[in-house]
Amino acid sequence: MLMPHSEKRHQQIKNFLGSCNPQIILQQLEEHMNTGQLAGFSHQIRNLILNNIISKKEFGILAKTRYFQTLKLHMMNSNNITDLVNYLASELSLDEASVFITEYSRHCGKPVPPDTAPCEILKSGFDSGLCPTLAV
Repeated sequence: MLMPHSEKRHQQIKNFLGSCNPQIILQQLEEHMNTGQLAGFSHQIRNLILNNIISKKEFGILAKTRYFQTLKLHMMNSNNITDLVNYLASELSLDEASVFITEYSRHCGKPVPPDTAPCEILKSGFDSGLCPTLAV
């Protein structure tokens, strides 16, 4: 946000994001948001970091951290869950993927019945178009 407007700005941001640990930046942003320092910038920077992780499909960077829920909420709010569902199904478990689809369905106002099997949740997510390219 503080970089001067120029043709190189996008590349400078990309280089910065590639050279830092997203978890540390998210932690520092959280601290600044709590103290009120740069609160407006903090939100924008957090979104930039999360969007960078999403575009690179590097979900594992945050998978075992407290920021994974922030990433999941960010993706739900942008209605862009397919890549994360694929990551969860292939790297963690089908149960994790079905839990995320259940959270997303509830977020969209379409709760999944509690006794639905994980494989049915994944299938319904695929059939309903929630996750059109689900590759499980």
